[in-house]
Amino acid sequence: FYIKVKDLEERTALLDYLKRNDIYAVFHYVPLHSSEAGLKFSLFSKEDIYTTKESDKLIRLPMYFGLDNKDIEKIIYKIKIYFKGTVDEWDNRDKKFIERIG
Repeated sequence: FYIKVKDLEERTALLDYLKRNDIYAVFHYVPLHSSEAGLKFSLFSKEDIYTTKESDKLIRLPMYFGLDNKDIEKIIYKIKIYFKGTVDEWDNRDKKFIERIG
């Protein structure tokens, strides 16, 4: 699973925030034309209008054996706080979610 953010700066900030909260999301996508194999075996003949810019926006969320519902809820909670600000700004549905995960 992944999320797409506004730009590289936001991706870096969100990854740092998640890491400080013991959530180890990563970015893995390297466009083929700039990968080691792509540079060695291919030729990129056109202008890179979208690929690199879009790849800079991707964050791969944690997904591994043993990831349980509590972990998933924590990841969702922390990402929502990052984007929405303080818990006080959340609507009632979000507050019930917080109560459920403790």
